[in-house]
Amino acid sequence: MRALLDKLRLKWFLATRSLRYMEDFNEISLRIYLNHAKVIHYRRGKPVYSLSTPALYSKPAANFISRTLYRSIQNRNIPNLMSFAVNDACDAACEHCSFFAAVEEPGRKILSLDQATAMIGEAQELGVSIINFVGGEPLLRKDLPELIRSVDKDLSTTVLFTNGSQLEARAKELWDTGLDSVYVSIDASEADVHDTFRRSPGLFEKALRGIKACRRIGFSTGFSVTMTPESWRDGELDKIIERARKCGVHEVLVFDALPTGRYKDRDDLVDNEGWVDEMIRSVDHYNRDSAYPGVVFFSYITSHRSVGCSCGTSYFYVSPYGDMMSCDFNHAKFGNVIDEPLWKVWERLTTTPGFCEAKWGGCKIKDSEFRELEEVDSGACQSCCSSTQTMIRKNTKEITTP
Repeated sequence: MRALLDKLRLKWFLATRSLRYMEDFNEISLRIYLNHAKVIHYRRGKPVYSLSTPALYSKPAANFISRTLYRSIQNRNIPNLMSFAVNDACDAACEHCSFFAAVEEPGRKILSLDQATAMIGEAQELGVSIINFVGGEPLLRKDLPELIRSVDKDLSTTVLFTNGSQLEARAKELWDTGLDSVYVSIDASEADVHDTFRRSPGLFEKALRGIKACRRIGFSTGFSVTMTPESWRDGELDKIIERARKCGVHEVLVFDALPTGRYKDRDDLVDNEGWVDEMIRSVDHYNRDSAYPGVVFFSYITSHRSVGCSCGTSYFYVSPYGDMMSCDFNHAKFGNVIDEPLWKVWERLTTTPGFCEAKWGGCKIKDSEFRELEEVDSGACQSCCSSTQTMIRKNTKEITTP
Protein backbone atom coordinates (compact mmCIF):
# COMPACT_ATOMS: atom_id res chain seq x y z
CA MET A 1 0.00 0.00 0.00
CA ARG A 2 2.85 2.42 0.86
CA ALA A 3 4.51 1.72 -2.50
CA LEU A 4 1.26 2.47 -4.35
CA LEU A 5 0.82 5.77 -2.49
CA ASP A 6 4.40 6.76 -3.27
CA LYS A 7 3.84 6.08 -6.98
CA LEU A 8 0.60 8.09 -6.99
CA ARG A 9 2.35 10.93 -5.18
CA LEU A 10 5.15 10.93 -7.74
CA LYS A 11 2.69 10.96 -10.64
CA TRP A 12 0.80 13.86 -9.08
CA PHE A 13 4.07 15.74 -8.58
CA LEU A 14 5.07 15.19 -12.21
CA ALA A 15 1.65 16.18 -13.50
CA THR A 16 1.59 19.44 -11.54
CA ARG A 17 5.27 20.45 -11.67
CA SER A 18 6.61 19.29 -15.07
CA LEU A 19 5.43 22.35 -16.98
CA ARG A 20 7.03 24.72 -14.46
CA TYR A 21 10.22 22.66 -14.48
CA MET A 22 10.47 22.90 -18.28
CA GLU A 23 9.93 26.64 -17.99
CA ASP A 24 12.77 26.86 -15.45
CA PHE A 25 15.02 24.69 -17.63
CA ASN A 26 14.40 26.87 -20.70
CA GLU A 27 15.01 30.07 -18.75
CA ILE A 28 18.26 28.91 -17.16
CA SER A 29 19.73 27.36 -20.33
CA LEU A 30 18.89 30.42 -22.43
CA ARG A 31 20.17 32.83 -19.78
CA ILE A 32 23.50 30.97 -19.76
CA TYR A 33 23.74 31.06 -23.56
CA LEU A 34 22.36 34.52 -24.37
CA ASN A 35 22.68 36.42 -21.07
CA HIS A 36 18.90 36.85 -21.05
CA ALA A 37 15.77 34.70 -21.23
CA LYS A 38 13.33 37.15 -22.79
CA VAL A 39 10.95 36.12 -25.57
CA ILE A 40 11.61 38.72 -28.26
CA HIS A 41 9.14 37.55 -30.93
CA TYR A 42 6.57 34.92 -31.82
CA ARG A 43 7.35 33.71 -35.33
CA ARG A 44 4.77 31.50 -36.95
CA GLY A 45 3.31 30.98 -33.47
CA LYS A 46 6.54 29.81 -31.78
CA PRO A 47 8.55 31.79 -29.19
CA VAL A 48 11.87 33.23 -30.34
CA TYR A 49 14.59 34.17 -27.85
CA SER A 50 17.23 35.06 -30.43
CA LEU A 51 17.39 35.14 -34.21
CA SER A 52 20.57 33.06 -33.88
CA THR A 53 18.79 30.11 -32.26
CA PRO A 54 15.86 28.00 -33.49
CA ALA A 55 12.44 29.01 -32.20
CA LEU A 56 11.49 27.10 -29.07
CA TYR A 57 9.54 23.87 -29.73
CA SER A 58 10.30 24.04 -33.45
CA LYS A 59 11.66 21.07 -35.38
CA PRO A 60 15.09 22.72 -35.83
CA ALA A 61 15.21 23.11 -32.03
CA ALA A 62 14.50 19.39 -31.69
CA ASN A 63 17.25 18.69 -34.22
CA PHE A 64 19.66 20.85 -32.19
CA ILE A 65 18.90 18.94 -28.97
CA SER A 66 19.05 15.55 -30.72
CA ARG A 67 22.42 16.32 -32.28
CA THR A 68 23.74 17.41 -28.90
CA LEU A 69 22.82 13.96 -27.58
CA TYR A 70 24.53 12.21 -30.48
CA ARG A 71 27.57 14.43 -30.07
CA SER A 72 28.06 12.91 -26.62
CA ILE A 73 27.36 9.35 -27.83
CA GLN A 74 29.83 9.63 -30.72
CA ASN A 75 32.34 11.59 -28.60
CA ARG A 76 33.19 13.85 -31.49
CA ASN A 77 32.44 17.37 -32.62
CA ILE A 78 29.23 17.86 -34.60
CA PRO A 79 28.41 21.29 -36.05
CA ASN A 80 25.16 23.01 -35.16
CA LEU A 81 25.87 26.28 -36.99
CA MET A 82 27.14 27.11 -40.47
CA SER A 83 27.70 30.46 -42.17
CA PHE A 84 27.69 30.31 -45.95
CA ALA A 85 29.03 33.26 -47.94
CA VAL A 86 26.89 32.97 -51.04
CA ASN A 87 28.81 35.48 -53.18
CA ASP A 88 31.85 37.73 -53.41
CA ALA A 89 30.08 40.89 -54.54
CA CYS A 90 29.08 43.86 -52.41
CA ASP A 91 27.76 47.39 -52.88
CA ALA A 92 29.48 48.74 -49.75
CA ALA A 93 33.13 49.04 -48.67
CA CYS A 94 32.96 48.77 -44.91
CA GLU A 95 35.80 50.05 -42.78
CA HIS A 96 36.11 46.81 -40.77
CA CYS A 97 35.29 44.23 -43.46
CA SER A 98 36.89 40.83 -42.90
CA PHE A 99 35.76 39.44 -46.27
CA PHE A 100 37.24 41.66 -48.94
CA ALA A 101 40.56 41.96 -47.13
CA ALA A 102 41.03 38.24 -46.53
CA VAL A 103 38.55 35.89 -48.20
CA GLU A 104 37.87 37.37 -51.64
CA GLU A 105 39.89 35.83 -54.49
CA PRO A 106 39.09 37.63 -57.74
CA GLY A 107 38.88 35.27 -60.69
CA ARG A 108 37.72 32.23 -58.72
CA LYS A 109 34.28 30.88 -59.53
CA ILE A 110 31.71 30.90 -56.78
CA LEU A 111 29.69 27.76 -56.09
CA SER A 112 26.96 27.17 -58.65
CA LEU A 113 23.36 26.73 -57.53
CA ASP A 114 23.67 22.94 -57.79
CA GLN A 115 26.99 22.88 -55.91
CA ALA A 116 25.69 25.20 -53.20
CA THR A 117 22.44 23.29 -52.63
CA ALA A 118 24.38 20.01 -52.48
CA MET A 119 26.72 21.54 -49.89
CA ILE A 120 23.76 22.74 -47.81
CA GLY A 121 22.28 19.23 -47.89
CA GLU A 122 25.58 17.73 -46.71
CA ALA A 123 25.79 20.27 -43.89
CA GLN A 124 22.31 19.34 -42.73
CA GLU A 125 23.18 15.64 -42.88
CA LEU A 126 26.14 16.40 -40.63
CA GLY A 127 23.91 18.06 -38.06
CA VAL A 128 23.62 21.78 -38.78
CA SER A 129 20.46 23.28 -37.26
CA ILE A 130 21.22 26.98 -37.94
CA ILE A 131 22.27 28.28 -41.37
CA ASN A 132 23.45 31.87 -41.80
CA PHE A 133 23.44 33.26 -45.34
CA VAL A 134 26.15 35.92 -45.58
CA GLY A 135 28.36 37.48 -48.25
CA GLY A 136 29.65 39.76 -49.77
CA GLU A 137 26.18 41.15 -49.89
CA PRO A 138 23.99 38.06 -50.24
CA LEU A 139 21.03 39.89 -51.80
CA LEU A 140 23.17 40.61 -54.86
CA ARG A 141 23.02 36.88 -55.67
CA LYS A 142 19.97 36.52 -57.93
CA ASP A 143 19.29 32.86 -57.11
CA LEU A 144 19.50 33.38 -53.34
CA PRO A 145 15.80 32.45 -52.98
CA GLU A 146 16.51 29.05 -54.54
CA LEU A 147 19.36 28.50 -52.10
CA ILE A 148 17.16 29.31 -49.11
CA ARG A 149 14.31 27.24 -50.50
CA SER A 150 16.62 24.21 -50.75
CA VAL A 151 17.09 24.09 -46.96
CA ASP A 152 15.10 21.40 -45.17
CA LYS A 153 13.22 23.65 -42.74
CA ASP A 154 12.43 20.67 -40.48
CA LEU A 155 16.14 20.49 -39.67
CA SER A 156 17.48 24.04 -39.75
CA THR A 157 16.41 27.59 -39.05
CA THR A 158 17.60 30.09 -41.67
CA VAL A 159 19.08 33.55 -41.07
CA LEU A 160 20.09 36.27 -43.52
CA PHE A 161 22.80 38.86 -42.77
CA THR A 162 22.53 41.85 -45.12
CA ASN A 163 23.52 45.49 -45.36
CA GLY A 164 19.89 46.16 -46.34
CA SER A 165 20.48 47.93 -49.65
CA GLN A 166 18.22 45.54 -51.59
CA LEU A 167 16.04 44.34 -48.75
CA GLU A 168 12.89 46.41 -49.16
CA ALA A 169 12.32 45.19 -52.72
CA ARG A 170 13.04 41.54 -51.95
CA ALA A 171 11.46 41.06 -48.51
CA LYS A 172 8.25 39.35 -49.71
CA GLU A 173 10.23 37.11 -52.06
CA LEU A 174 12.43 36.05 -49.15
CA TRP A 175 9.47 35.32 -46.88
CA ASP A 176 8.05 33.00 -49.52
CA THR A 177 11.25 30.91 -49.39
CA GLY A 178 10.64 30.06 -45.72
CA LEU A 179 13.46 32.29 -44.45
CA ASP A 180 13.05 32.83 -40.70
CA SER A 181 15.15 35.82 -39.66
CA VAL A 182 16.91 38.88 -41.02
CA TYR A 183 19.81 40.78 -39.45
CA VAL A 184 20.52 44.18 -40.99
CA SER A 185 23.90 45.79 -40.38
CA ILE A 186 23.53 49.06 -38.46
CA ASP A 187 26.75 50.45 -36.99
CA ALA A 188 25.63 53.92 -35.91
CA SER A 189 22.41 55.57 -34.80
CA GLU A 190 22.63 58.37 -37.35
CA ALA A 191 22.74 58.07 -41.12
CA ASP A 192 25.86 60.11 -41.83
CA VAL A 193 28.05 58.17 -39.37
CA HIS A 194 26.72 54.79 -40.51
CA ASP A 195 27.09 55.58 -44.21
CA THR A 196 30.63 56.87 -43.68
CA PHE A 197 31.60 53.68 -41.80
CA ARG A 198 30.05 51.57 -44.57
CA ARG A 199 31.31 53.92 -47.31
CA SER A 200 27.93 53.82 -49.01
CA PRO A 201 25.83 57.04 -49.13
CA GLY A 202 22.13 56.47 -48.50
CA LEU A 203 22.59 52.96 -47.12
CA PHE A 204 21.22 53.76 -43.65
CA GLU A 205 17.80 54.83 -44.90
CA LYS A 206 17.60 51.88 -47.29
CA ALA A 207 18.42 49.51 -44.42
CA LEU A 208 15.70 50.97 -42.17
CA ARG A 209 13.12 50.75 -44.95
CA GLY A 210 14.11 47.16 -45.58
CA ILE A 211 13.82 46.11 -41.97
CA LYS A 212 10.43 47.83 -41.71
CA ALA A 213 9.23 45.75 -44.66
CA CYS A 214 10.52 42.59 -43.00
CA ARG A 215 8.76 43.36 -39.72
CA ARG A 216 5.49 44.00 -41.54
CA ILE A 217 5.66 40.59 -43.25
CA GLY A 218 6.49 38.60 -40.09
CA PHE A 219 10.24 37.99 -40.02
CA SER A 220 12.20 37.97 -36.79
CA THR A 221 14.36 41.05 -37.28
CA GLY A 222 17.61 42.30 -35.80
CA PHE A 223 20.32 44.89 -36.02
CA SER A 224 23.81 43.44 -36.48
CA VAL A 225 26.16 45.97 -34.92
CA THR A 226 29.95 46.31 -34.92
CA MET A 227 31.26 48.29 -31.97
CA THR A 228 34.77 49.70 -31.85
CA PRO A 229 36.30 50.99 -28.61
CA GLU A 230 35.82 54.49 -30.02
CA SER A 231 32.13 54.12 -30.84
CA TRP A 232 31.48 52.48 -27.46
CA ARG A 233 33.13 55.39 -25.64
CA ASP A 234 30.97 57.78 -27.67
CA GLY A 235 27.80 56.12 -26.34
CA GLU A 236 26.79 54.76 -29.73
CA LEU A 237 25.46 51.43 -28.48
CA ASP A 238 22.79 52.99 -26.26
CA LYS A 239 21.69 55.17 -29.16
CA ILE A 240 21.47 52.18 -31.50
CA ILE A 241 19.44 50.18 -28.97
CA GLU A 242 17.06 53.11 -28.62
CA ARG A 243 16.81 53.33 -32.41
CA ALA A 244 16.05 49.59 -32.51
CA ARG A 245 13.27 50.03 -29.96
CA LYS A 246 11.66 52.78 -32.01
CA CYS A 247 11.90 50.66 -35.15
CA GLY A 248 10.31 47.66 -33.41
CA VAL A 249 13.37 45.50 -34.07
CA HIS A 250 13.42 42.28 -32.04
CA GLU A 251 17.16 41.94 -31.33
CA VAL A 252 20.45 43.80 -31.36
CA LEU A 253 23.40 41.48 -32.02
CA VAL A 254 26.68 43.16 -31.07
CA PHE A 255 30.07 42.23 -32.48
CA ASP A 256 33.07 43.91 -30.93
CA ALA A 257 35.57 44.88 -33.62
CA LEU A 258 38.11 42.13 -34.26
CA PRO A 259 41.76 42.35 -35.37
CA THR A 260 41.17 40.71 -38.74
CA GLY A 261 40.45 41.73 -42.32
CA ARG A 262 40.81 45.49 -42.75
CA TYR A 263 41.42 45.74 -38.99
CA LYS A 264 44.19 43.11 -38.94
CA ASP A 265 46.81 45.64 -37.88
CA ARG A 266 44.78 47.02 -34.97
CA ASP A 267 46.82 45.65 -32.10
CA ASP A 268 44.61 47.56 -29.65
CA LEU A 269 41.90 44.93 -30.30
CA VAL A 270 44.11 42.03 -29.15
CA ASP A 271 43.91 40.89 -25.50
CA ASN A 272 41.69 43.86 -24.76
CA GLU A 273 38.57 42.61 -23.01
CA GLY A 274 38.08 45.34 -20.42
CA TRP A 275 35.93 47.65 -22.53
CA VAL A 276 34.00 44.67 -23.94
CA ASP A 277 33.12 43.31 -20.49
CA GLU A 278 31.99 46.76 -19.43
CA MET A 279 29.85 47.02 -22.55
CA ILE A 280 28.19 43.65 -21.88
CA ARG A 281 27.32 44.58 -18.31
CA SER A 282 25.89 47.91 -19.42
CA VAL A 283 22.88 46.41 -21.24
CA ASP A 284 21.41 44.30 -18.42
CA HIS A 285 18.61 46.77 -17.82
CA TYR A 286 17.56 46.58 -21.49
CA ASN A 287 17.33 42.79 -21.31
CA ARG A 288 15.12 43.03 -18.23
CA ASP A 289 12.75 45.43 -19.96
CA SER A 290 10.18 43.90 -22.33
CA ALA A 291 9.84 47.24 -24.13
CA TYR A 292 13.35 46.83 -25.54
CA PRO A 293 14.78 44.30 -27.98
CA GLY A 294 17.00 41.52 -26.73
CA VAL A 295 20.68 42.50 -26.73
CA VAL A 296 23.16 39.70 -27.43
CA PHE A 297 26.95 39.91 -27.62
CA PHE A 298 29.27 37.77 -29.72
CA SER A 299 31.86 38.24 -26.97
CA TYR A 300 29.51 36.98 -24.27
CA ILE A 301 28.66 33.81 -26.20
CA THR A 302 32.35 33.11 -26.89
CA SER A 303 33.33 33.74 -23.27
CA HIS A 304 33.65 31.45 -20.26
CA ARG A 305 30.15 32.50 -19.23
CA SER A 306 28.52 30.79 -22.21
CA VAL A 307 29.80 28.23 -24.77
CA GLY A 308 33.23 29.66 -25.56
CA CYS A 309 34.75 30.11 -29.01
CA SER A 310 33.03 27.41 -31.07
CA CYS A 311 34.95 27.73 -34.34
CA GLY A 312 35.99 24.24 -35.36
CA THR A 313 33.99 22.58 -32.60
CA SER A 314 30.35 23.36 -33.40
CA TYR A 315 30.66 26.02 -36.09
CA PHE A 316 32.21 26.46 -39.53
CA TYR A 317 32.20 28.92 -42.42
CA VAL A 318 32.07 28.14 -46.15
CA SER A 319 33.44 30.73 -48.57
CA PRO A 320 31.76 31.52 -51.92
CA TYR A 321 34.32 29.23 -53.54
CA GLY A 322 33.58 26.23 -51.31
CA ASP A 323 36.55 26.55 -48.93
CA MET A 324 35.78 25.56 -45.34
CA MET A 325 37.20 27.81 -42.65
CA SER A 326 36.69 27.64 -38.91
CA CYS A 327 35.09 31.09 -38.77
CA ASP A 328 34.25 34.21 -40.79
CA PHE A 329 37.13 35.94 -38.99
CA ASN A 330 39.77 33.17 -39.02
CA HIS A 331 40.79 32.50 -42.59
CA ALA A 332 42.85 29.32 -42.52
CA LYS A 333 41.45 26.82 -45.07
CA PHE A 334 40.87 23.16 -44.29
CA GLY A 335 39.64 21.90 -47.65
CA ASN A 336 37.09 22.50 -50.36
CA VAL A 337 33.60 21.00 -50.45
CA ILE A 338 33.77 20.62 -54.24
CA ASP A 339 36.85 18.41 -54.02
CA GLU A 340 35.72 16.11 -51.21
CA PRO A 341 32.69 15.41 -49.00
CA LEU A 342 31.92 18.14 -46.51
CA TRP A 343 32.11 15.74 -43.56
CA LYS A 344 35.72 14.89 -44.43
CA VAL A 345 36.71 18.55 -44.47
CA TRP A 346 34.91 19.03 -41.15
CA GLU A 347 36.80 16.06 -39.70
CA ARG A 348 40.09 17.62 -40.76
CA LEU A 349 39.13 20.93 -39.17
CA THR A 350 38.06 19.28 -35.92
CA THR A 351 41.17 17.13 -35.62
CA THR A 352 43.71 19.89 -36.21
CA PRO A 353 45.63 20.99 -33.10
CA GLY A 354 44.63 24.46 -32.06
CA PHE A 355 41.14 23.93 -33.42
CA CYS A 356 40.11 20.61 -31.85
CA GLU A 357 38.85 22.21 -28.61
CA ALA A 358 36.65 25.15 -27.82
CA LYS A 359 38.56 28.10 -26.44
CA TRP A 360 36.57 28.76 -23.30
CA GLY A 361 37.86 32.24 -22.61
CA GLY A 362 36.76 34.05 -25.77
CA CYS A 363 37.33 34.51 -29.48
CA LYS A 364 40.59 32.90 -30.64
CA ILE A 365 41.39 35.64 -33.12
CA LYS A 366 41.66 38.18 -30.25
CA ASP A 367 44.06 35.97 -28.28
CA SER A 368 47.74 36.87 -28.74
CA GLU A 369 48.88 33.32 -27.97
CA PHE A 370 46.63 31.85 -30.65
CA ARG A 371 47.58 34.53 -33.17
CA GLU A 372 51.25 33.79 -32.63
CA LEU A 373 50.76 30.05 -33.04
CA GLU A 374 52.76 29.06 -36.10
CA GLU A 375 53.56 25.42 -35.55
CA VAL A 376 51.74 22.81 -33.49
CA ASP A 377 53.00 19.32 -32.71
CA SER A 378 50.17 16.82 -32.97
CA GLY A 379 51.46 15.12 -29.84
CA ALA A 380 49.76 17.87 -27.86
CA CYS A 381 46.44 16.60 -29.14
CA GLN A 382 47.01 12.88 -29.59
CA SER A 383 43.34 11.93 -29.64
CA CYS A 384 42.54 14.38 -32.40
CA CYS A 385 45.17 14.36 -35.10
CA SER A 386 47.11 11.57 -36.83
CA SER A 387 49.42 13.82 -38.85
CA THR A 388 52.93 14.36 -37.54
CA GLN A 389 52.87 18.10 -37.80
CA THR A 390 50.47 20.84 -38.84
CA MET A 391 51.57 24.28 -39.87
CA ILE A 392 49.13 27.04 -39.00
CA ARG A 393 50.05 30.27 -40.66
CA LYS A 394 49.18 33.32 -38.66
CA ASN A 395 46.12 35.14 -40.00
CA THR A 396 46.56 33.66 -43.48
CA LYS A 397 44.54 31.59 -45.89
CA GLU A 398 45.88 28.07 -45.71
CA ILE A 399 46.64 25.03 -43.60
CA THR A 400 49.47 22.80 -44.82
CA THR A 401 50.30 19.35 -43.55
CA PRO A 402 53.90 18.38 -44.41
